[in-house]
Amino acid sequence: MSTDIKFAITGVPTAPSSNGAVPLRLELRDLQQNHPDQFNLYLLGLSHFQSLDKSQLASYYQVAGIHGMPFKPWGGVPSDTDWSKPGSSGFGGYCTHSSILFITWHRPYLALYEQALYASVQAVAAKFPVEGGLRAKYVAAAKDFRAPYFDWASQPPKGAAAFPEALSAKTIRVVDVDGKTKTINNPLNRFNFHPVNPSAGDFSAAWSRYRSTVRYPNRLTGESRDERIAPILQNELASLRSNVSLLLLSYKDFDAFSFNRWDPNTSPGDFGSLEDVHNEIHDRTGGNGHMSSLEVSAFDPLFWLHHINVDRLWSIWQCLNPDSFMTPRPAPYSTFVAQEGESQSKDTPLEPFWDRSTASFWTSEQVKDSTTFGYAYPETQKWKYSSVEEYQTAIRKSVTTLYGSNVFANFVDNVADRTPALKKSLAAGEERKTAVSAAAVLAVDLSGAKKVAAKVHDVVQQVEEKVQKPVVNVEEIKTEPSTPKGPIPENLKYLAPDGKYTDWIVNVRAQKHGLGQSFRVVVFLGEFNPDPETWDHEFNCVGRVSVLGRSAETQCGKCRKDNANGLIVSGTVPLTSALLQDIVGGELQSLKPEDVMPHLRANLKWKVALFNGEEYNMEEVPDLKVSVASTEVTIDEEGLPHYSRQYTVYPEITEGKPCGHCPEDHI
Repeated sequence: MSTDIKFAITGVPTAPSSNGAVPLRLELRDLQQNHPDQFNLYLLGLSHFQSLDKSQLASYYQVAGIHGMPFKPWGGVPSDTDWSKPGSSGFGGYCTHSSILFITWHRPYLALYEQALYASVQAVAAKFPVEGGLRAKYVAAAKDFRAPYFDWASQPPKGAAAFPEALSAKTIRVVDVDGKTKTINNPLNRFNFHPVNPSAGDFSAAWSRYRSTVRYPNRLTGESRDERIAPILQNELASLRSNVSLLLLSYKDFDAFSFNRWDPNTSPGDFGSLEDVHNEIHDRTGGNGHMSSLEVSAFDPLFWLHHINVDRLWSIWQCLNPDSFMTPRPAPYSTFVAQEGESQSKDTPLEPFWDRSTASFWTSEQVKDSTTFGYAYPETQKWKYSSVEEYQTAIRKSVTTLYGSNVFANFVDNVADRTPALKKSLAAGEERKTAVSAAAVLAVDLSGAKKVAAKVHDVVQQVEEKVQKPVVNVEEIKTEPSTPKGPIPENLKYLAPDGKYTDWIVNVRAQKHGLGQSFRVVVFLGEFNPDPETWDHEFNCVGRVSVLGRSAETQCGKCRKDNANGLIVSGTVPLTSALLQDIVGGELQSLKPEDVMPHLRANLKWKVALFNGEEYNMEEVPDLKVSVASTEVTIDEEGLPHYSRQYTVYPEITEGKPCGHCPEDHI
């Protein structure tokens, strides 16, 4: 790799308009449907970017390598560590996971990616023929191009899969630079290593076997199985949407919102984080492939769409909470610019990302506003509004449009259509008295529906294993605009008298590197198949907390330190939507503690699985603790939830269960 070159991270050079407007990063499906010329350039530009020789500092290979393997300094920026192992340089990488720098460090990293991709897009646009105005058309489209994101928490368009086909198809149709429509290898589906086996020592033996990035690789052949992703995302979409809504509308402290490091002072309402949700997507889309491992995840093209969405969610949250930012705390390990124990703060250099002057590194304070790098998001067009209050009101409406206004509206959107029994019950709009009298019949229907749903999942999975994914045309996907959700649906209002109800969550904490590998804690409400291979598709699967652990032999310096220090991380699984499912099914009376506590005591379960799909004895997971908490929520006239942020913990629900929280345990 090239060394000792100071590479200025500028993002796309942008001159804001007179009102401050900058180009937008768009959602992938929006880009494909409504901006086909830019989408076409995106595919061609990404292919060009991925083809650059890996010796180039701004090649796809080197930019992806900043995130982990091959653990070599980028642009001559070392990372001092207090360890070395035979055959290595002792370089420990630039890892900021589970730290206050997690989301801020990734912003200039994404700006570097976008900067390099933009250059490739411009180069491609200039190759189109002048005849017929093609070059002029594509040069104009390229001018305001920005890298898109994949919003994995929003409802997919009606009839579309939760994982866009533009990401899963192995080939895709484009208008090439000669003006002809062609089928090419889909650059969004995988990155092909070239040479197939990069320089000796760039990758560990576990990863050097792959000719390209893979998702859900077959254990025998190593072939990617992208078709498994969509049903997994769909099955836990209710939990995912609720988690994102909870983070954006409930969390008010930057540290709690941004990263997943747990400490004894963590509030029961702060176990979740954007990093926790981010981890779940790495897990759900990777399936023990490249996206599942932080050391190689950046080589998967999906990584960039995922992280741009994480950056977007931070932008939305920051605009709603402009006065909250990171609290200084001791650096967990030494780097090129800081010594272990020194304060990490908004002014800590974000290495290896040089600012425009190349005299200093970017800092978190400097990158707090996305327009610094010449972009905004559809929800953060602040130049359209005359006041901060008007702007924030518009953002909240955007959040509720995408993720549901409240748990009741979300339930109808996400869960009710999953079984005929639930759908019929909700559509009928019966009064509470009628619903209670019919509960026994409905419970039988629901029980049968659960069994049928589980069987359908198994059959669908078997069929999808055999189906070859079709070619995707640039103009095929038709999106449908979301509509804002209103107050509580009429037939569920009895559960929130005066607009007030009790919201329930499951909190999980464990040592991040305690198993020397990644694992997930899967939460169930009700019975489930004991075979861990089925858990991703279980009807009664409520959600998961994914822990991206590493082995003691990792070359990541921070991870080795975190391992030695017994770093504990945490996450949250929203529970209320699953409880509503049981209420409509006649298995539960209300969301009140006196009803929910015995129900959870009898039906709440959790299991631990490794990323390779094998079950792991949860009692051997260091510091694993599972607890249940609740808070009071008030829904206003527009259907927006207002969280009290005063949480009650219920050890009586989890006491005596494996790794369950007990009265004497610290929360």
